[in-house]
Amino acid sequence: MHYDISGTGPETNRRMECIDEKQPDPIDLSASSAPSPTTPFDDPHEQSSVASAALLGHTQVDSHYTFLSRTKYESYLALMSSPTSPTSPISPLTPVSPGSPPPMQELSRTSITITRPLASVPEDKRVANVKRQSWMTHKSRWSVASFSSITSSTPLSWGRPRGLSTTDPEKAAQICQQSIDKAIQDDIAATEPEERNYHRQSPYWLFTMIWAHQIWWIITALCNIPVYLRLAALPSGPERLSLVADASLINLTIVVLVRNELLLAGLYWSFNYVPFRRFYFHRMIHSIGGLHVGCAFATFLWIIFYVVELGKNTPFNTPLNIAMFITALILPLGIAVIITFALRPLRERYHNIWEYTHRFVGWFIVADLVAHLTLKALALPNPRDLFHTALPYLTIACVISIFYVWFTVRRAKVTINANHSVAIVKFQGLPTLDDGTFARISRNGLEWHAFSVATTDFEKREFSLIVGRAGDWTTKLIHDSVAREGPERLYIRGVNPPGFMHMHHAYKKVVTICTGAGIAPALPHIAQKTSDIFLVWIAKNHEKTYGKDVWDTVTSNLPSDQMLLHDTGASGRPDIASLIERVAKQHEAEAVFVVSNDPYTILCANICWRLGLRCYGATRDS
Repeated sequence: MHYDISGTGPETNRRMECIDEKQPDPIDLSASSAPSPTTPFDDPHEQSSVASAALLGHTQVDSHYTFLSRTKYESYLALMSSPTSPTSPISPLTPVSPGSPPPMQELSRTSITITRPLASVPEDKRVANVKRQSWMTHKSRWSVASFSSITSSTPLSWGRPRGLSTTDPEKAAQICQQSIDKAIQDDIAATEPEERNYHRQSPYWLFTMIWAHQIWWIITALCNIPVYLRLAALPSGPERLSLVADASLINLTIVVLVRNELLLAGLYWSFNYVPFRRFYFHRMIHSIGGLHVGCAFATFLWIIFYVVELGKNTPFNTPLNIAMFITALILPLGIAVIITFALRPLRERYHNIWEYTHRFVGWFIVADLVAHLTLKALALPNPRDLFHTALPYLTIACVISIFYVWFTVRRAKVTINANHSVAIVKFQGLPTLDDGTFARISRNGLEWHAFSVATTDFEKREFSLIVGRAGDWTTKLIHDSVAREGPERLYIRGVNPPGFMHMHHAYKKVVTICTGAGIAPALPHIAQKTSDIFLVWIAKNHEKTYGKDVWDTVTSNLPSDQMLLHDTGASGRPDIASLIERVAKQHEAEAVFVVSNDPYTILCANICWRLGLRCYGATRDS
């Protein structure tokens, strides 16, 4: 139950917010600290803030403070009964009466919001200013009242930790990110066990855990097993060697083509117009990385068989035959290196090594394949006979698919606006990338990183990316940009592959859930009104952290009842399960899109699965 602290009755859920011009972040009023028996409020901020809460009128909720002791409760009543507090720098806006105090046995459930006021603002304008800013946390009917009953049951510690100065921008940025991470972790810890237990109540729960990624593996195996059975029935000889070579190169070509941006763009676009079972087509195309992995493993096995058969059928009596066998032997060794560093534990820990081995060792394998086929042709009585097989044509397809994109790379001039949390990177000139796609950029041409296109202006021929702190590369870019040492130009590829957010085009009404800098992929769809969107954005200090341009893009294109901006610094963790259920029902959403880290995306997907909602989210290999 929530009590009216202004004396108008026990059933009113009063909402308060004060603003401090010197400290924009809320101060830490952790309810878990034990009070002193002699001094009810050890911190002078607590005295000032409680007095401010008693003297200010109703405004938007910014956070919760829970009274947990009789000592603090009595001091609270004393402050409520006095017109002003000696420790409070403000005067009362309206007469305040203490009202009927809540019973002590229910006191631990009483939650109010308190922060310090903006002393420099005149009294007659203070309430207007706060009300004008109240819509920053959105005006939907579930905006605060729905969260108050959720967050009050969980002790919250928000704002900056005591003893940590926020005058250091690096620490402030770190605190901002930690606030988001902690809210997400708390939500996962509170919700994930319940969702997991729910799913395991189904007798077929293990089968439902097979994702589209694994389905691609099964399809790959089903296509290769008949070829293997045919191979087992053949005796060792030229026919068997030719069959193994064809199987190896067909799988390798599929490995390369499924990463072709033009092919993926065509598939994404065409699947938006599938008239039936559209979600399942989207699911398979979005997880096409499973086909890439499955065929890569099949290629590795087939090439091992090929080397064995080649050794059986090739006499090592000439340098040409020896060179041909050596080039064949290099192929499985190179693929083994790529597969090893592509394993998830190594890929996550040594990301740069994974990228370099995938690219440069892959290029070396293709070059070695060309050399091997050249030697193979020279070993034939008539070298042109090799072109009567599929091997040279499949190799040409691999070479074109891999290397054509590098002819589109340009070194573009950029403008970077950065604070210590994110950087807005603006590119001018061609190529102008579409919404729902992502750009790959690099500082040195070697290490490339992909970021979703945030805003696009086709008339001015410019687009922007939002770069958040996610690793050493992004941290250095943000740090250099803040220090005015950022790059003036960045390398960018001219081909922009689509991402899962492109599926917005397939639905009329969607709910989009973003955490932190994950707002970037949603911005083009919000600005261009791709579909009717209800936005849930979980972050800290949205406007201050991500800038006025991003803020204006969101607030000017979405009505107030179609956005829910959850400030983790003020309100702690969201109850994502309850939130998805209510928002999707209110908006009559056809699908839910989630832009967050892996654990939170999986949690949201499980919630949507339980509720019977279509859910899209970024996967590790999408």
